Amino acid sequence: MCAVLQSPFHPFHPDFARVISRKFERGRFLVIGADPQKLERQFAETGREAVVLGSSGDLPTRLHEGDGAAHFEIAIWFYPPEYSDDDRLAEELSRRADDIVLVPGAGVDVSQRRPQLVQCFRRFGLLPDYKWDLSELDSAALRLRRQPNETPDTLIPAVETAFVRLNTKLGAMQRIHQIRGSELEAAHRHIAALEEKLLKLKEYRRELKSLKEQRRMLRKSPERRIGQVLLGPYRLPEKLVKTIRKKLHPRAAKSMRSAAPTEYQKWLQQHRASASDLERMRHKALAFAFQPLITVITPVFDTPVHRLQEAVESVLAQAYENWELLLVDDGSSSVDLLDALPHLAARDQRIALEKLGKHAGISAASNQGLAGARGEWITFLDHDDVIEPDALFQFAKLLQAHRDAEMIYSDEDKLAENGFEAPLFKPDWSPDFFLSYNYVGHLAAVRRDIVQKVGGFRSEFDSAQDYDLFLRVAEQTNRIHHIPRVLYHWRRSAASSAISVRQKPGQLDATRRAIEDHLKRRGERAHVAVDWRTHAFCIRRELLEARKISIIIPSFHDSESLERCIESLTSKTSYPNYEILIVQGDTQSPSAHHYFSGLPHRLVRLPGASNVSVLKNFAVTQTDGPWLLFLDDNIEVIEADWLTIMAEHIQRPEVGAVSARLLNPNDTIEHAGIVLGVNGIAQPAFRGFPAEHPGVNRQLQVTRNCSAVSGACMLTRREVFQVVGGVDEGLTESLADIDLCLKMRRAGHLIVYTPFAKLYCHEPHRDKVDASDQAIMRERWSDNLRRDPYYNPNLSRECADFSLGK
Repeated sequence: MCAVLQSPFHPFHPDFARVISRKFERGRFLVIGADPQKLERQFAETGREAVVLGSSGDLPTRLHEGDGAAHFEIAIWFYPPEYSDDDRLAEELSRRADDIVLVPGAGVDVSQRRPQLVQCFRRFGLLPDYKWDLSELDSAALRLRRQPNETPDTLIPAVETAFVRLNTKLGAMQRIHQIRGSELEAAHRHIAALEEKLLKLKEYRRELKSLKEQRRMLRKSPERRIGQVLLGPYRLPEKLVKTIRKKLHPRAAKSMRSAAPTEYQKWLQQHRASASDLERMRHKALAFAFQPLITVITPVFDTPVHRLQEAVESVLAQAYENWELLLVDDGSSSVDLLDALPHLAARDQRIALEKLGKHAGISAASNQGLAGARGEWITFLDHDDVIEPDALFQFAKLLQAHRDAEMIYSDEDKLAENGFEAPLFKPDWSPDFFLSYNYVGHLAAVRRDIVQKVGGFRSEFDSAQDYDLFLRVAEQTNRIHHIPRVLYHWRRSAASSAISVRQKPGQLDATRRAIEDHLKRRGERAHVAVDWRTHAFCIRRELLEARKISIIIPSFHDSESLERCIESLTSKTSYPNYEILIVQGDTQSPSAHHYFSGLPHRLVRLPGASNVSVLKNFAVTQTDGPWLLFLDDNIEVIEADWLTIMAEHIQRPEVGAVSARLLNPNDTIEHAGIVLGVNGIAQPAFRGFPAEHPGVNRQLQVTRNCSAVSGACMLTRREVFQVVGGVDEGLTESLADIDLCLKMRRAGHLIVYTPFAKLYCHEPHRDKVDASDQAIMRERWSDNLRRDPYYNPNLSRECADFSLGK
């Protein structure tokens, strides 16, 4: 056996040259203690000049005193674990470079070696610069530079800056630890519940076995045989009637056994395209100015032949006829399927058949289809699902008005034994909802060139490959459109994740990895955890900076509510950097005056103000926090990290406002975002639902976007608030909150609801809205009130409970 020789050089960051060149934008590098061949190649690729020496012993032979080329702006030393003539090398490097970067090599005890080296270089006028963050290279990397005027007074701020940086990182790690602990605890509870169910199933299995044995004994008993003989004449007429019905009306007999149509099935029948509608669509499609070829890709693997036939028939029935269907066999072994595939491909000249040599997975099969696709637009149909006959027509119709669209998706439902069920009525493009849960799903079409640009499907994300693709597409464009029609029927089958993600244990892991990869590409540090109740995902971003939050509490009410609010704020809130400002309007309560006078927090009064909006605008001028939290005085904090969770979102430049899940004291929903155009101007989503109810399609328990959120707890940034002109003082409080959010959306910002920040709302303020205010809102925001992009138009307009509309 040959011994494996270890490299004598210290390992370094795989992109070391690029990172260090970004930190030091000018100057030549001298590097000691790294592999010259590998590192010089890296520097050559960046275009920066560098001399790389394998050891300090190479200094005299490679560099000569008096040679101008022997001086460098930056010297980098991968220092070894043991003391090795440190003083001599420190003196040598101090003569040859203005800046020194110390990077620990493999096996170095940094707590011992780094202080030694700092002392060595200190004798030659080189001192640590703690302001520089080199943690991307190595957590213990340190910059030394000449600081002739360095004194303790000038050193303290630098040390404090380094301390704050380390403390922030420690806080982030503690939060991740807490989140992972909570996730583990939730998983334990989930496992315990499953084990309890398993025990019950075992008990039921024993009981069933006993009952089967009893039935077997009864079937053989003489009493049963005598009874069958005696009852025979009475059963004969019933058998004859059933036989006649089957022969004369076989379909009627089958329908009598099936369940009555559900409310949704009746709705779908009323809203899907009729035969006459489809005929009109065919003629209209021929007159389209833009008639793109749409490629339908269907990967096939051991599919039951009759199911694949249904899928192909649904494509053949399309009212829009400029399509091609690519059937890609992924190494199937079913003889019946292999015999049927050529016949299916021969059904129409627009159908093509491609085969992989062996089973390679759905991503490989889909990429094979992409390679052979001729269409400008690509869509995907699972091998046992079906699409509505107007599906491709609706996509082509949308493109007539939106030629620049790059991704389109529709609503969908499930196809079960008893017909269509479980509709998914989706919002328009909602980035935060999509990051929590792949609601886009089916039917989705993407422009072919953007699919090719992002690299197609990736096999390492099989079972979540479509989600991974859509995430990468969404990074390239926001021209994503939604068709609010049920155009796709996802079959519930034993092999389909349409039944339960538990049947595909790798799906959740692949989905989590796809989200993590997406966030990494966006440069966002975050922890992604599965919510075991909904199988959606909770994304906790790293808070880059705990900026000061000015908590503004307008108060007209009694001191009891305010006292409870402030006590819970100060005793439970873990966010480290906030101030509380109470802004008081006209109040006649003596107890309130007494309570206000003893408060340790800032209090400002605005005599004559009787409008909350006036108080909010005034309070903003009295604070200096870059982030503003408007909080009603009847709010009570439940969990310590509520404000941190909200701050994680408001630090994102695309977000304008964030709100939390507000609960009534009886643990029902008071506010979970606001829906526009329901029951008048607007209505809170899911009001009255149990606090832990998932909501329709998970939307109560996931982070999502809304048109507006409640001002009872709204976090925003000062610059956003000022740019949109603050709160409209002429509107009642609830409408002023909606108006503020709509102004933020008009300015290009997202409004975010997060269920992971929870607060109680005692005796919520529900102001009466007069007709004049409603008229102002209808005139100002008519398009938004007519069609809330985050509320599907097929849903109820009477109640914002996300139930089926008329």
